[in-house]
Amino acid sequence: MRAKIKQADLGSTQLSWLCVQPMLISVRGKDVAAKTEMYRQLNEGQQALFLFYSYHNHTKSLAEFYWFSAYNIIEMKSWSGIKNGMFYFNQDEMAALLNEIERVITEKNRAGEEWREFSPTDLEQDPHLFQLIEDLFIRYRAKAQEVIARMNEKIQQNQEMYLEIKEE
Repeated sequence: MRAKIKQADLGSTQLSWLCVQPMLISVRGKDVAAKTEMYRQLNEGQQALFLFYSYHNHTKSLAEFYWFSAYNIIEMKSWSGIKNGMFYFNQDEMAALLNEIERVITEKNRAGEEWREFSPTDLEQDPHLFQLIEDLFIRYRAKAQEVIARMNEKIQQNQEMYLEIKEE
């Protein structure tokens, strides 16, 4: 399963998103089973894009960043997949940053083997957590742009794995 891309989009700064957009849109609002089934149909590079963008597209604000990080770590159990995707694209610095995010989320929200309820309002109620998450958010947003550029390069070098050129 490969995305159909216009020839003109091969140089786009959004190439990596365009390569996974149809898959993510097709499962938007569906249950975890449907998302998992779609994920399993993808090759390793596409899986890395799928998990990255399913997370990244929900990190536009500080509160979303905190909540979606916690959600992916605690509820979806997809965090290791997101990190592995960064290794797939040779983005070790981003993987290390994701480890830092995981550490902060875990320290805040886990007591022993139990996870506490988490909410975007945690940031309003805990100034120390707010400061930690804000720093991670700023670093994440900057690093994400580098990661996307590297993913785009890899896709351009390995087009047959990710896309088909559609006739215009």
